[in-house]
Amino acid sequence: MPPSTDPSAAPPPAEQKTSWFGVALGLGLGTLAAYHLFKLPPVLPVLLELYDYGMFAAGGLMSIYAIVGLTASAFLGARLQRHGMPRFLIAAAALLIAGSAITLAAPAIVPAMFAARGLEGLGFAILAVCAPVLATASAADRHKTIAIALFAAWIPAGQLIAIGVAQPFIEQAAWRPIWWAGIAFTVIVIALGWIAAGRHAPHRTASAEGGPAPLRDFPRADRWALVLVAATFMLWSTEIFAMLTWMPQFLVEVRRFAPEATIIAYAVPSILIFAFSIAGGFVLRAGVPLAPMLALTLALQGAVWLALPHLNGIAAGLAGLIIFGTAAGLSATCLFAAPALILGAANTGGSAFGIVMTGRNLGVLVGPILLPPVLIAFSGWQGVGPVFGGISLAAAAGALILDWMLRRRGPAA
Repeated sequence: MPPSTDPSAAPPPAEQKTSWFGVALGLGLGTLAAYHLFKLPPVLPVLLELYDYGMFAAGGLMSIYAIVGLTASAFLGARLQRHGMPRFLIAAAALLIAGSAITLAAPAIVPAMFAARGLEGLGFAILAVCAPVLATASAADRHKTIAIALFAAWIPAGQLIAIGVAQPFIEQAAWRPIWWAGIAFTVIVIALGWIAAGRHAPHRTASAEGGPAPLRDFPRADRWALVLVAATFMLWSTEIFAMLTWMPQFLVEVRRFAPEATIIAYAVPSILIFAFSIAGGFVLRAGVPLAPMLALTLALQGAVWLALPHLNGIAAGLAGLIIFGTAAGLSATCLFAAPALILGAANTGGSAFGIVMTGRNLGVLVGPILLPPVLIAFSGWQGVGPVFGGISLAAAAGALILDWMLRRRGPAA
């Protein structure tokens, strides 16, 4: 069982004060990771035209991040909790810069591109575990829900920055400035993150007290609930990353959008995901149950996928993007807040987020590379909606099972 929280067992600890600098740098590290992942989709039509990778290879350039993260996240989470965060941040910076440099040097060589994105993917995996740990560790208990909500905006924040950086260059078919900007962002954000991590990141050794309790101290039911969150995260990531990767190509190929118009349309769901990721924290803090809200928002995303063949006009398409982006933002907050709900706010360390990120990374792997076979199987885009709508509804079912498990167990210690 986790360490006792009975106030008679030990004197109460001094109340932790929230460091908003640490919370902001948790978001900053996540945003940096998301920028490197999502610097590719806005210029993907340009790269396909310049270098003719093919759609399978192009999807693989997104999924390689997840392959690396899938194999590394749980391992990284355990090591981070034991050895501390600053050295991992330096390693992430070196990997992200090296990967960017290889891409700039050899963009036409597909194996080199996969190697570059693989190095970036390992850097991404490190930051994807470090960032939520730093954000939650920097917040007092009364602010942890808000800290989680702020961090949950990391994906759309990085995506929006990538879109903003790409916008001035897309008409000239120029992609290199986006990679150079990523190198500059890496140096700045990692330097600030290293300072924040030294002050606020948790550190627990085998013999030392303090920090999050090890997962082995929790009941089996709690650990299974965490696995279910990872599985639900996997399904959600599958459908959301399919959309975020291939939406520009869909708009160019099916809707006949010009590249500059595609960038603007692509930004709509990202802005909404960003806004409602943050709003979700206030909704949870107001007492709305997490699992039912997660199930509802996942079902709404599934409904938009299923309606995709019928969203032909501008008004219908915009309405679909608004519903999808709003629901996806709330889903993200729920998924990142789930470990604290299951284990207690003080125990959301590297090990817990390592498990959750493993599920997320599996979805990031599957989503971008699943769509091209669907296109082949259905001879076009008409089969995409039912397939990914079904995946969204399966995730909603996972959220309902999580709600049942949490009701049986009662509140966390």
